[in-house]
Amino acid sequence: MNKQQHHKMVLEKTHPSGAEEWHCPICGRRFLMKWPPAYEMIILEPGDQYARHSGSKGGLQIGPVQLARGDTEIDEVSEESLRPWIRALDDLNLDW
Repeated sequence: MNKQQHHKMVLEKTHPSGAEEWHCPICGRRFLMKWPPAYEMIILEPGDQYARHSGSKGGLQIGPVQLARGDTEIDEVSEESLRPWIRALDDLNLDW
């Protein structure tokens, strides 16, 4: 089994729009990252798509998505505990 390579992304620059340009010096992967509320990631150069990429900025670390299976069952959620969330969604006046 091949061990997946790990590459560290480097923040190249922040554009006037606020989008950040990240670059991998090992494989050439390059993307633009726009953070919430208008989150968007635009791949400029894919580089090694099989390598794990991570990077950090100001103490914040980004890395690959990791999935884990929990060993505990999820308890049923009561309507009462959801009431604040339901009110918040109603306040947004979303057109479902």
